[in-house]
Order: sequence, then C-alpha cells, then structure tokens
Amino acid sequence: MPGDHAYRTVTAHELATVWPRATLVDVRSREEHATAYVPGSLNIPLGELTSRLADLPGGTLYLMCGSGKRSSQAARILTDRGYTTANVAGGITEWYRAGHPVAYQPIPENPSRQQPGHAPAGLRSLLHKLFHRNTA
Repeated sequence: MPGDHAYRTVTAHELATVWPRATLVDVRSREEHATAYVPGSLNIPLGELTSRLADLPGGTLYLMCGSGKRSSQAARILTDRGYTTANVAGGITEWYRAGHPVAYQPIPENPSRQQPGHAPAGLRSLLHKLFHRNTA
C-alpha cells in the first residue's frame, strides 16, 4: 500500500445515502464555502489541511470541493497519513445538480438584482461560475 493512494471515489447520490451522518469536509476556500455549501460540512481549505489535522474527526472523511480536483488532492494527502477517505466526484456542483441540499449566502455585489424567491437560479449561476473557474 505504500505509494498507493487508495481512496474511494463516490457519487453525489452515494454521499446522499450517508449524509448528514457522514463527516463531509469541504476543501474549498472560506469564501467559496461561505457562498455555497452543503449544510453540516466542515470547511478546511486545501492549503490548510495538513496544519489542521487535529480538527478532523475519526471515521471516513468524505471530501468535497467545487468539481472534485482539490478534494482528490486532499484524499491523497489524508490517505497517505492513514485517514480513510472518499472523494465526492463532481464536488458541490454535482451534489447540487443531483438535487441535494445546498445552503448559500447571496453575493452582495448586485443587491438590486436579487429578488426573494429566486434562490435556485442565483445558486445555479454561482455554481456555474465556481465550476468553470476551477476547471479552467
């Protein structure tokens, strides 16, 4: 197993079968997490992961980011340190597309354009921006 980054990859639907009982670690930036996040997720940005190992509970850690790239890096880092991990394929983007709950804070840049009751469209737009920024 040395050198073998043996972490699992799960789909959003597979995560949904254990959420919210599972430990979900969101490795996106604080700003990204504050804007849109899975309720109950623990935000530890990828760059802080190795310095915050003490913040991680035991058991399987489900790792999520915007699209799955940063969370797969986190899975390798943690698996190498003896943690049991599962990378969520497609990240929060796929979680949202699959119809699972996402909490979010509206972006305050355009308060005049935000209307009550139009959250899903705003969230779709935000996730679209996050997804395309992370894959570019």
